[in-house]
Amino acid sequence: MANEMLWVNHSGVLTNNKLNQFFQRSAQPLFKFRQFVDVKEAFGKQRGQSVNWLKVANVATIGGNLTETNTMHETTQALTWGTLTVNEVGNSIPFSFKSEALSEFDVKEIVRGGLLDDAAKVLDGKVERRYNETKLRFVGTSTTAHTLTTNGTATVTNTSILNSRHVRKMRLELEKRNVPAYEGDSYVCIASLEAIESLEGAMEGVNQYTETGVHKIYNGEVGRLHGVRFVKDFYASRFTVDAAARTATAKSWTKAQSLDAYMFGKGVVREAIVVPEEIRMKVVTDYGRSKGIAWYFLGGWALEWDTEGDSRIIKWDSGA
Repeated sequence: MANEMLWVNHSGVLTNNKLNQFFQRSAQPLFKFRQFVDVKEAFGKQRGQSVNWLKVANVATIGGNLTETNTMHETTQALTWGTLTVNEVGNSIPFSFKSEALSEFDVKEIVRGGLLDDAAKVLDGKVERRYNETKLRFVGTSTTAHTLTTNGTATVTNTSILNSRHVRKMRLELEKRNVPAYEGDSYVCIASLEAIESLEGAMEGVNQYTETGVHKIYNGEVGRLHGVRFVKDFYASRFTVDAAARTATAKSWTKAQSLDAYMFGKGVVREAIVVPEEIRMKVVTDYGRSKGIAWYFLGGWALEWDTEGDSRIIKWDSGA
């Protein structure tokens, strides 16, 4: 019975709503992939680890001519359920009372800055992994030719930089599949530094087609070309994030001038949030000597449409 009274048996975390809101606001401009997800909130205890959403397909048979004495045509519309699993994600940095007391600089502020950068990279990297599950792979076999695969795997090596012709053909593939534009009549492409470099000189400047209150300028948006709004990405398109192994591996192509790019319309990735990303302070232990700060997120993502016929994303890719 005595053990029940020991304070050391008590544990927990300390949070600060104001600080968490600041952390979330600071993280938002750093997300390139995550800014385009469709959010399905899953707040509350005992809601389960899996989250479902309804997916509505096109009609099975199109409408047609009517005969005056016959009844109206009827058809069906397939309804399916999408499912995603939520998981905990986070990281922490411990520090001691002594280091904080003797430091000339604000240790907590330095740690929070490092955690903010880490959270943005990890979460955006996890979302990119869902984009990468698309079935449509576009490979530039030359500056004037390409190969398209529809099974989620690029089978040939890309030998071209991403150019204006490839952009037009990638958009055409989405249009042929009746993929709705992301906003207005524009599609979006998130491209790595390497992939976007050869296109920037030909792009229409952001200020030429956006207007305050009419068109939102996306995080990292640099211009528009052939009805596609381009977002420049510095991390998730260039590193493969493995959150389970806690690694980020630099991507590598045989064609060094290019790396990954994703073009898409509306309805790409679904996000479920149980606990938004937040800062947590470690409960101080060892009589005030052991401290720490962590970032934490409870949620998950899933590709909105995971079949070839309904794919909303086309990836600029290479088999090697």
